[in-house]
Order: sequence, then C-alpha cells, then structure tokens
Amino acid sequence: MFSFRRSPRGFALLILAAVALPACRITDVTLWEPAPPAPDACAVDRVKDIVYDDGAGKAGDKHQLDLYLPRGMTHFPVVVLVHGGAWISGNNRSCGLYPAVAEFLASQGFGVVLPNYRLSPKVKHPAHIQDLARAVAWAHTHIAEHGGNPDRLFLLGHSAGGHLVSLLATDEKYLEAEGLRVGDIKGVVAVSGVYRIPEGKMDVTLAGDEEQSFRIDQILPIRQPSHHGKLAPTLTPGLPIKLNVFGPMFGNDPQVRADASPINHVRPGLPPFLILSAENDLPSLPRLAREFHQALCEQGCEVRVKRIGDRNHNSIIFRMIDVDDPAARLALEFLHRQCAD
Repeated sequence: MFSFRRSPRGFALLILAAVALPACRITDVTLWEPAPPAPDACAVDRVKDIVYDDGAGKAGDKHQLDLYLPRGMTHFPVVVLVHGGAWISGNNRSCGLYPAVAEFLASQGFGVVLPNYRLSPKVKHPAHIQDLARAVAWAHTHIAEHGGNPDRLFLLGHSAGGHLVSLLATDEKYLEAEGLRVGDIKGVVAVSGVYRIPEGKMDVTLAGDEEQSFRIDQILPIRQPSHHGKLAPTLTPGLPIKLNVFGPMFGNDPQVRADASPINHVRPGLPPFLILSAENDLPSLPRLAREFHQALCEQGCEVRVKRIGDRNHNSIIFRMIDVDDPAARLALEFLHRQCAD
C-alpha cells in the first residue's frame, strides 16, 4: 500500500518520461496508487484536464483541474483538494499522490475537484489564491453538471494548499471577485498549513532538535510513518542560518505578507475548520496550527485542531487513503458532520 507501484520499475518509468517523452509532465507518471478499495467503497469516475480559466491570463495546465466522482451517485458533497509544494512546485498529479487521496474521498461518496494553480517564481501572491478562487467558482457553477451538490462545497489543502484554503475561507475578497461568498464554503480541512507569513527572514537551523530545525525526516519518506523516531542522524545543536523562505512567493513587503496571512483575517461567522499537523512536521507548523486554532476559538468559530502522531509533513496527507488512517478518519467525520448540519 505504501510503496512504489512498480518498484524499482517506477523509477524506470520516470526516467523514460523525462528522456523519451519531453512533451508530457513527468508528474503524470503514476508511481503511487491508491489503497485497495474497501468492499463497500464507491467506484470512481475520473474527468481530467478541464479548463477552469481560459481568460487573458491563462497559463496552460496551471488553469486546469481534474474531477474524481463517485460512480452512480448524484447530489453528492464536493471537496476541492489543493496540492502543496511551497507555492513553487508540484501539481494536481504529483505522480499519483494527491490523486490517491482524491480517489479515496470519491470512494467514500465525495466528489473531488483537484485543481492546478500558477507557481512562483513566475508569479507571486496573490496569483496563487486568485487561481484557487477561480477553480472554486468553476466548481460552484459547474459541479452539478457532473452530479455534485454546489451547496455542499468543502476545501481541503495540504502545506501551501493548507495556506491557500485557509486564506480563501477567511479573506472574502478573493471569492467576492468571482461572485461567491465565504458562506458558500461549508467547511475547511487544513493539513500542515501555513497560517502566518512572517516578516523578513526566518531563523532556522539545519538539522538539530530545535522547533525551527529543518531535517530530512520531516519530508521523507513520502508515505511511510516515521516509526516514532528520526530517520537520519541530526546535528545537536543544528547549524543556525537565516532564510528568506517566503520571498519568492510573497515578496518582501511586510503589509503584503500580513495580508496573505489567514490568521489576520479571522472573524466571527467563518466556515468550520479542522486543522491537522504532524508529529514530525516542518518548523513552526504545529505552533502555527495552535495559534490559528486559538484565533478562531476567540472569535467563536467552530474549529478543532489535532496533531497526528507518527507522521511527517508528507506522510500526514499521502497516507490519508484508507479509513484506518487517523487523519482520514478525522477528515471524514468532519465532512459528514458538516453535511448533516
């Protein structure tokens, strides 16, 4: 379940795509498959490469989305699943990783919209969030044509995607520009997201055990758990450095960064939130999750925060492909509860 689809042949497929098939996206090569479906799971239909923005600012496949639909169902709730990649990399295919999550959700009776969006450094904020708003507007307008219920529209994002879904659901101006309101979103699942874009450079360490430590075990392996321990030796203390982590995506204007921070837009009446972080997440993300949770609580918003044990920044989302996974259970419980209200 948690290995390459054809290991080591999966790597051979990737090399073939890179060398012999330059016209295709390497990430279209499926190296990871979904978990085997449960006996009572829905079959899944797929519709790919739908253009959600063909205006003057079109950017090829960055303005396309894929659909994963529970076969034979109608009027089903819909989840817009937003990929991560630090706003600079990744896409909705990701060698089968995000599609595996979409397949799982569709097998549980949810339609899934899996959009691309433009990436930095070619663009900066607010281009990423504007693209997401357009993709959500497409879903609200067109998902009924594919059997979905536009009145039960949810957001789920991982990493940079966790930031984007949180910003879209807190700062209404992006949805308003597309003719929607925050009230059109029935709930948000933010997984290992960034909820505050700090000013200036970040103080971090390479390796080490500090809260601000960057380590390889925070991002690798892709699906396996961390086995309650670090996967690589660390330096103690770590090597301190300063990085302008957010410069290529948000620029250096403190006001722009503040405006791009979901925590600065929290107010009463926002959609319900489920905030998830990993036991071995990237620097500051669990702390930001707690701060965002507290801000939402103080404004009387419905919110739950949970730190998932034995997971890192990647495995927390990429293992969310069966009902026995703790993050998957929490997400499904949240989605079903909001559908019932």
